[in-house]
Amino acid sequence: MDARPTILLVEDDPSIAALIGDVLTDEGYRVLLAASPTVGCTILAAFRVGLILTDGFRCGNDPWAPLAPLVARAGGSPVILCSAHSPTVYADHAAHGFAALLPKPFDLDGLVALVVSVLPDRDDAGTATGAGVGAVLPKG
Repeated sequence: MDARPTILLVEDDPSIAALIGDVLTDEGYRVLLAASPTVGCTILAAFRVGLILTDGFRCGNDPWAPLAPLVARAGGSPVILCSAHSPTVYADHAAHGFAALLPKPFDLDGLVALVVSVLPDRDDAGTATGAGVGAVLPKG
């Protein structure tokens, strides 16, 4: 079993997913990648994670609808929302179950600092087995 804290990264842009995944892996985290909230939910059904880092997947007038199932399946793990949308769109992120909002573009050092500050400091902080680190899963 891999004892590194596991982060689920939900990002539909492969280049951004690769960059963030590489940075977090270099920092000692195990990173599972999903290209959509639907695929992220599938991963959460199979693996325990310590933290979820997700892009904003705005669809229609309700910016929360695509993300609500992901937050509901977080199992107590904190969820960080990263978005290029205006911060006012997600201003009430805490009321929707998010631990933090990280507006894009962001500094990679700032991302790591936020992950460190939000990731629970506990022995069971999301150890995963069986998944390939860095596997990009298709959109669901």
